[in-house]
Amino acid sequence: MKPFVCMKFSLLPLCLFAGLLLSAGCGGSINADYSQLDLVDVSGTVTLDGQPLSGATVAFEAADGTYSSGVTDAGGHYSLMFNTEKSGCLTGQKTVRIKFVTDSEAPEGEAETEGAEQPSTAASSKIPEQYNQKSTLTATVDADHTSFNFELKSRP
Repeated sequence: MKPFVCMKFSLLPLCLFAGLLLSAGCGGSINADYSQLDLVDVSGTVTLDGQPLSGATVAFEAADGTYSSGVTDAGGHYSLMFNTEKSGCLTGQKTVRIKFVTDSEAPEGEAETEGAEQPSTAASSKIPEQYNQKSTLTATVDADHTSFNFELKSRP
């Protein structure tokens, strides 16, 4: 029985150390250095058949699959976010995708948030594929080109 007691006490410091390591990583914020990235703030407006499109996700996607995105407000205005902490978009040629993201389509951890804008009545029909899955929309983002407006049509 004595070896068991000794083993129990030898695990105690190890358990305390592991607990300290785990608690040190909780509650902190991301302290990323974005200065090396070529980020620019990008914004604009999206309309569908001449009406502001609200509650749509606008994503600027690079050829490597990385993207920045934002959600349109009631006036159809959007601003892109690089991630949840930082606004902006990397410079370069982008494919632009505009669609309504449902909880089942959102990447894990990015489901629609409670209170998010709902699609406007002008957008009651689905946004055509040429603006999302098979997008023909493009944008070249650089320091001189940061505002992009998109006038979508529900029928070609």
